[in-house]
Amino acid sequence: MFRRLSEQDFYQVLEVGYDASPEEIQSAYEDAREIYSHEALVSVSILSEPERRRTYERIAEAYQTLIAEDSRRLYDESLGIPRKSPPRSRMAAERQETPLILSSPLNPLDVQSLTEALNQTEDTRPASAPEPPPERPTAEPRKSPLQLGLTEEATGEFLRLAREALGLDLSTISEETKIGCSMLEYIETERVDRLPAPIYLKNFTLQIARCLGLDEEKVARTYLSRIRRLQTHAGA
Repeated sequence: MFRRLSEQDFYQVLEVGYDASPEEIQSAYEDAREIYSHEALVSVSILSEPERRRTYERIAEAYQTLIAEDSRRLYDESLGIPRKSPPRSRMAAERQETPLILSSPLNPLDVQSLTEALNQTEDTRPASAPEPPPERPTAEPRKSPLQLGLTEEATGEFLRLAREALGLDLSTISEETKIGCSMLEYIETERVDRLPAPIYLKNFTLQIARCLGLDEEKVARTYLSRIRRLQTHAGA
């Protein structure tokens, strides 16, 4: 039976599985946006304008929730979706599940000889404390050479320049922050028509600033203030 859009969870709205990757969510959102945007002839011909707008807003809300790792984790918990542990490697699973099978049974004399040999080996082994595992070097936190001045505000161009000053591309930032490359590009180019709601945009800019070694709170606060002004001017 067909369920109304308001009764569907965000995964059903975007028509993706509960284990969908960020790339799959991004792709599903872009496909849905092409169908339900105000320029799309398909949705305009079958839906009234209020219906199309409500559908588009529901799709955007689903995308904004699922594309960010923190908000998706909280949403999954609200749905009761268990957090799956990473699958074991195939070789490890085979080693654990495959029993040791001897080619031929040992007679009692063989068992006794094998036991004595093992005991002798353990007795003659020199006692020594196990060596500690080598310490893994910790990566130095990044710090961009570009920083905001006292009266400066964060802009999309500033975030791009700060990223490029560290020699990073968008895919690297996307991998570390779990924010889609398209959304990162919208933030850097200040695409006010593609940016999410302020609560999600603040979370995104905090993560980007942290990744680049910038003043997180100042970047998020001033960037949101700038976007609000741009949206106000665009709607005027």
